Amino acid sequence: MSIFTITFCAIIVIIYILDTFFIIPKTKTVTLKEMLLTGHTKGYINNALHLSEKKIKKGQVWRLVSSSLLHVGTFHIISNVVAMLIVGYALEPQIGTEKLALCYIGSAFISGLYMAFVYKLQEGEGASTGIYGLIAVFFLLAVKKGTLMFSDLSLFSVIILFIYTIGGMFMGKSTAWEHISGFAGGLLMGVIFIK
Repeated sequence: MSIFTITFCAIIVIIYILDTFFIIPKTKTVTLKEMLLTGHTKGYINNALHLSEKKIKKGQVWRLVSSSLLHVGTFHIISNVVAMLIVGYALEPQIGTEKLALCYIGSAFISGLYMAFVYKLQEGEGASTGIYGLIAVFFLLAVKKGTLMFSDLSLFSVIILFIYTIGGMFMGKSTAWEHISGFAGGLLMGVIFIK
């Protein structure tokens, strides 16, 4: 059963809907098209939780992980939910709910540390940092088992995950570094948790 995967996806979708359409500053005038396509508006939840080197240095350390709950734009949320469902569905029955959650959180945390204190990012959000970590765990488990098809995933799902992984490296320099650092965090988590 994929308890963490389904619960996590539900949480990030609810946060996205609230932050995009309901809990937004009254002073912002943004069209529906901008909200849906570009995520131009950022609501109160995003402002309270996004990754920011300056705000983390002021003591708001929750931002190292909380930023992985946020999304800006419809494509952003949809692509991350699809990837999370695929990789989570493959991993959770194999390693368990607790280890999956720890791998996700650990990867997001490591990426947050890197992006805040090495890259000096002032505004970042997205579940992809933890998802890339889970993709790293997926590949470590595939190597251990000797096949990419170690779960009930279809070949189509594996191809979609591959496209997500490669495509995410071409979304801009800071996004690429978020993904690389999340993947590195996942490798570390995988070494710790996959026996």
